[in-house]
Amino acid sequence: MAKDYPFERSTCACRECVRCCHRQPGPLDNKDFEEIVRHIAKKQGASLEVAFQWVKSRLCASPGAVVRMPGGAVMRIGSITPQMRKRSDGVRCCVFLDENDRCTIHEVSPFGCRMFDTHMDGKRAMPRSIALARAQLDPEYKALRDTLPYAQSYRPQRYQA
Repeated sequence: MAKDYPFERSTCACRECVRCCHRQPGPLDNKDFEEIVRHIAKKQGASLEVAFQWVKSRLCASPGAVVRMPGGAVMRIGSITPQMRKRSDGVRCCVFLDENDRCTIHEVSPFGCRMFDTHMDGKRAMPRSIALARAQLDPEYKALRDTLPYAQSYRPQRYQA
């Protein structure tokens, strides 16, 4: 999955990283939705329209991040994240996480999942956060976000510098 970012995909696969999938799934960038739709269409043998609706029904509009813009203005940039669900074992987690804590869309996981890990310091996380915020300002991204239900669970955690 080639993206237009100068970052390497996170390779962390420890139990700490999967905890993020239980608190707040990673946000999508402006290209993730289409990639996930194509992946699901292929995986399920479904049409793109069916996959589009299936994926869309599993996403929500999250409040997003508060950012300081050049010049000092502060604004919130809303994001799109996978919804949370309650598994058969009673555990709350991302809708794309299976019963064994494995991501069912790992190959096309959202930017917030594939580009960050729990061991990342602020110096490495900051350029990724900026790139994600810029992608989330895309008008098509904002239009899709406006059609989604609002997140019922939002527990952001900061990266330690």
